[in-house]
Amino acid sequence: MPRTLALTIALALLSGAGCSSAYRVVEMPERAADMYPLSQTREGLTVAIDEVRAPARAQRYFGANLPRAGILPVVVVVTNHSAHRVIVKPSDVLLHRGREIIDPVPIQTVVAAARDERWRFSRKTREHVQSFFEGVAFKETILLPQDTYQGVLFFAYPQSQRRDDRFFSVWSLFVEGGPRIRVALTDMETAEPKRVHFGPFSLTGMNRGLTSASSETLERF
Repeated sequence: MPRTLALTIALALLSGAGCSSAYRVVEMPERAADMYPLSQTREGLTVAIDEVRAPARAQRYFGANLPRAGILPVVVVVTNHSAHRVIVKPSDVLLHRGREIIDPVPIQTVVAAARDERWRFSRKTREHVQSFFEGVAFKETILLPQDTYQGVLFFAYPQSQRRDDRFFSVWSLFVEGGPRIRVALTDMETAEPKRVHFGPFSLTGMNRGLTSASSETLERF
């Protein structure tokens, strides 16, 4: 798929007058990791984190308001300005809150949430939507010097906590740290594989804390 900024791509055409919905996205731009506000550089390597938490932005890049569906897309960007090859993989990206590990949402769940936004799809459209999300998902990749790679991980988005009594509240004296992401890259050209660690990066879209209410959204799919 060509990397053209602001290019609107139709993943599926209307298959018959009024029979199915078209699914359109705007291709996410590729930028070097050091261009992002939330980034770190170590040993010639830069890692950036980009939360897609604004509904309009999620609709533009993923064709659906995923935050409303309970899913937060997180773009991980890596730029290699070192002289060595490095490897990045999903298992080296960790989201945690304190000691609690928060696993990514399976792509099938993301696809189901995206499809739920529309009233009707053709078989071909469903296949294209599946292929699109598989294509943007973060994958294991080897970066050559001067290469940049970006991929998306999807996490359950926090839901507002409900209280039975709106006139009663409890205030905490201590603020618990919100979810944070850590990323590790592996240098492939040292005598022994060398790990370079980045983070923790705070996710502001989740700074109110994850609750069990998030699972209600996932159970629908």
